[in-house]
Amino acid sequence: MIDPYFSLPRTTRPSEWFEKILPSLALRLPVDAQTPWAAVHVLGAGGGTWAVRVTAGQLQVQRGLPAEVLSQWSMTSGHFREALAGALRDRTAGVLTKLGLPLALPDLSRAPLNQLGWQALATVQGSLAFQLADRKVADSYRYVLTLGSGQAAFDKADAQIDVDLDDLAALAAARTPPLRLLASGKLRVQGNSELPMRALTALLGGQR
Repeated sequence: MIDPYFSLPRTTRPSEWFEKILPSLALRLPVDAQTPWAAVHVLGAGGGTWAVRVTAGQLQVQRGLPAEVLSQWSMTSGHFREALAGALRDRTAGVLTKLGLPLALPDLSRAPLNQLGWQALATVQGSLAFQLADRKVADSYRYVLTLGSGQAAFDKADAQIDVDLDDLAALAAARTPPLRLLASGKLRVQGNSELPMRALTALLGGQR
């Protein structure tokens, strides 16, 4: 059985996703802790800001930016569509198929909650852009991660990672660990080259 996420139409609007579809999904989430808020800024027509977190196994979604967030993602409405129901969603489905896994959202109910990693990540300041090149349509998709509750970046980020989408899918299908992914040579870093490693090391350092 295919998860409803993998059959969302490309016409799905951000407001529909965050305010109707996402809260209605049968998500399997950790039941014994609360995660920090993560915000998503969708820029352009039909856009807005939404924030999500997990509390006692339930996903909380609110419109607008909370006073304190651990991370903020910024993208255009067109690139949001590619992530939700377009090129990136289809590449994810391809990776799951290669791994022999069902087209379903992951079961996170027993995932370790990395409180120490979140605390460490909260001390890392900066913004990191991911520029994903799609050879199939001669286009690229931009997603910018801003750490903390400050002004979210988009056009200018402290560091940028450029990667080919097919290369990224191949690395994911090979189950490449995060640190090896950064060292694979497939990811090209511009700007503050230390920021991606600092952020990843902070997050992974709290895992047990």
